[in-house]
Amino acid sequence: MTIVAVVLCATASLGQQPVAADRHAAEAELQTLDEQWSAAAGRNSGDDILSFYADDAVLLPPNAPIATNRNAILQSWAGILGLHTSVSWKWTKVEVAQSGELGYIYGTYKITVYPSIQSAAMSDTGKYVEIWKKQPNGQWKCIVDTYNSDLPVPAPAK
Repeated sequence: MTIVAVVLCATASLGQQPVAADRHAAEAELQTLDEQWSAAAGRNSGDDILSFYADDAVLLPPNAPIATNRNAILQSWAGILGLHTSVSWKWTKVEVAQSGELGYIYGTYKITVYPSIQSAAMSDTGKYVEIWKKQPNGQWKCIVDTYNSDLPVPAPAK
């Protein structure tokens, strides 16, 4: 009877979800990746930014169609990045699912554009959400990315 109990316990443990320590390690990894991604954006490096996206990722930018492939995502970012642009973000919450294969991040961003020496800088702050998926090779990649401004919608022209 004791052997049966051991076999049943061992079999039951095979189907258990990853332990909390594994989830915490995955969350710490996502925090680090998100910080590296923000740093890449701060360097205005489109190729580095693109490296954080999965091959089948989508970007849902505000006031624009969904970017459904890597080229469209890069073009969307090209509209933000520039020599006189500062982009950064900081995660507020990171959570990994019990399965260990999906995670999400949300936080806040800041974009500042310096149009010229004679013009005042224009800034925008807002929030973002990223959904990450662990790839077959064990790397985390963003599969869904979206953001929107905290600024009020401009009043209609009179």
